[in-house]
Formats: sequence, C-alpha cells, structure tokens
Amino acid sequence: MADVPFDVGLLDPTGPAAATIVGDDAYVRAMVDAEEALLGALATAGAAPSGPSGLGDIELDVPAIAAAGRAGGNPVIPLLAALKAGATGEVQAVLHQGATSQDILDTAAMLVAARARTAIGSALGPVLDGLATLAEETRHTPVAGRTLGQQAAPTTFGLRVAVLLDGITRAWRALEAVELPAQLAGSVGTLAVLADALGEDAAAQVRREYAERLGLADRPVPWHVERSTVASLGAALAVLLGALGRLGLEIAQGARTELGELDLELAEGEGGSSAMPQKQNPVAAVLLVGAARRAPGLASTLLGAELALDDRPSGDWHAEWQPLRELLRLALESADLAAAAVAALAVRDDRMRENLDLSGGAIHAERAQWALVPFVGRARAAELVRTALHGDDFVGALATAVGAEPDAGPDAVERLRAVTGTGGPVGLSDRMIDAAVAASRRSA
Repeated sequence: MADVPFDVGLLDPTGPAAATIVGDDAYVRAMVDAEEALLGALATAGAAPSGPSGLGDIELDVPAIAAAGRAGGNPVIPLLAALKAGATGEVQAVLHQGATSQDILDTAAMLVAARARTAIGSALGPVLDGLATLAEETRHTPVAGRTLGQQAAPTTFGLRVAVLLDGITRAWRALEAVELPAQLAGSVGTLAVLADALGEDAAAQVRREYAERLGLADRPVPWHVERSTVASLGAALAVLLGALGRLGLEIAQGARTELGELDLELAEGEGGSSAMPQKQNPVAAVLLVGAARRAPGLASTLLGAELALDDRPSGDWHAEWQPLRELLRLALESADLAAAAVAALAVRDDRMRENLDLSGGAIHAERAQWALVPFVGRARAAELVRTALHGDDFVGALATAVGAEPDAGPDAVERLRAVTGTGGPVGLSDRMIDAAVAASRRSA
C-alpha cells in the first residue's frame, strides 16, 4: 500500500473541499499574511521598506515547518526561519518586529475563521432559501405532531420546517456576529518593543493598521490569555452544527420505512449499503447528525481553555488549535451537506396523512376536549373524551355522544367537527411560518 498522509478523509467522508480553507496550507498562508500585514503597517510608520515584501512568493515546505514546530512548541518559529531565508536583507531586518509567535498564530486562526465563515455563509444561502420555500409550500400540509416519541396532536409540516429554519437562521446570525480580532501585543502583551522603537502613538497606529490590513477587528486589549474570542467562536460553531444536525435528524427520522414521510432523491450509486441491496440511506442527513454529535466535545475544549494563566498561557492556547480547526471544518462540510439535503428532499404528504389516521382520530383529543368545555363544562368534556377514546373512531363516537348531551346541541357538534378536521393552518402556524421565513430572508 502506497504511503499516504495521516488524514485523507477515510473516516470523514464528507468531501475534501474544506481542506483548502482550513488545512495546514491555509494556516501557513494566513500566518504569512499576518507577517505581511505587520510589515505593511511598519512601512506606513517609516519603520520598514515600502513596497511588496515578497514573503508571499517564498516557496515554503509545509511538512518541514510542521515537523520543526515541535522544537519550539508552535509552527511560527520554523516559518519565520523559512521566511528569513528567502527574504531580502531589508525585510529580514524588520520581519516580526515587536510580535511574538502567539500574535501571528492567533491572528492566522482568526483569518482562517473569517475566510471559513464567509464560505459557510455562502453555503447556507441555499439552505435558508430552500427551507423557506419548503415551509411556505407545505404550510397547510397536515402531519402528526409528536412529543416524547408518540403522536400527540396535529401540526403542519410547514411549521416543522419553519422551526428548523428559525434555528439555523439564529445560529448563523450568532456566528456572523462573533468578533474576530487581530492579535499584536508582543511577548507579555505590552507591545513594549514597538513602543520603544517607534513611540507609543506610532506603535498604537501600527497595531490598528495591522488589523485593518487583515480585515480583522482591532481589539484594544491583548487577548493572549483572555480567550473568550475563541470560546465564543467555538460555541457559535457548535450551535450552528447542532442546528444543522437537527435538520439531518428530522430527515433521517422522516425517511424511516415505518414513517416514510420524507425521502432524499439521491443520484444513482448514492446511499447504498454494503450488505443490503434494497437500501438507499439518507447519507447527507446521517453525516449532519454525526458532525453535530462531535461538536460539543470540541467546543468544551475551547471553553476549558479560557482558564489561561499569567500573561501568556502554558498549554491552554495550544489546546485550542485542533478543536477550533475541526469545528470550522465540520461547519464548512455541514453547510454543504445541508444544501445538498435540502435540494434533494421530497415530502410524502400521502404518508403524512396515513400516519395521521393511525390513531383513529385520537390525535385530536386535546383540542376536542377544550372545544367542548364551553358547552358541557370541563369535567364532563374530559369524561366524554375518555369514553370516546376506547373506540376505533374517536371523532365519530365523540360527536354521537355530544349530540346526545342535553346541554350541548348541534353547535357543540359543529365546533367539534371544526377542531378535528385536518388541512389549513393550525393555531398560529401561519404567523409563525411567516416570521421564520421573513427572518431567514433578512439573513440570507
């Protein structure tokens, strides 16, 4: 068997596209971008040569940088050695001036996150649009509402989709709102080297311009050990993955043979089983659930890393690197999976109607009981409903019993029929769907 890299996606069959955005090459590129931005900001202050730095043209051996990173505990040190070896003498003299390794790697992580977030947002656009359209198209499609695994009361499939849509919309908004700052503060956060060399005002201006050149926020205080930025980003990614995982879970559940309420219309060869030729598995839905199950553990590591000590952390910062990258990768892949799943989703309203009828009308018991209270009182309404539930035709039996009630009359039967019919809006479902759709379209 030929030698292969450690991870080629064998156990993560969601596609390689995310590697171009969050892979090792992407992180090295972002670190070089950070060093170039620092040189540019220094040049504006008259402390570095103006014009192109040439750093981006230097050929870098990423595996060699990764291997050499162990000696110093991070990849910035060997990266700097490689950049200095390829840079001009003028650039060598000022490269990395005032910065520390954590400044560059933290900034690179935020650059990678910003680029990944842009790609996630692009992939989520069709998800939000597709779910909004589906919610509107199925707003009056009746389906059995389920609580605690059992049929409970009728709802509409459109409302169920709107709930999914609302969750994804809110999760995306929260991720979009996370501030992604640059980091430039020097060895213990004072930026003393630059302040000594340039003066306080010029050093502060270099710091601001550094962030501006990178398109990142200028956070006025160093965050070497104040890790809420990374924790917030990780938490927001995990919440988004959970919302997308919920979409996968609903699809996988609805596509169960016993329910048959949903299908994923897959291309030839997709969703096959190694043992059972009759199966066509909802693969995208399954992978969405798998990614969502992994997210909480990854986010918890980032939350734990907030307990960073001193002015630069020993181990806490290092613990963030892989979990953050993995969350970004999972979010990128899940956004693409969700778009594919929504595009392939088929609604089986005939099966939804069949499943609604499984209880012989008992699914209407809650609304029927409350509808009768004004006519026969609460205690009598409950008694009539309990008795009717013993038969196979709940609504028919209850209507007969209500018609025989001396204080009820035809108005009570008419009201009973009205609340036990299916089709059209249920309760506030139309308003709720409208609100979710409108919010999603503001976010798309």
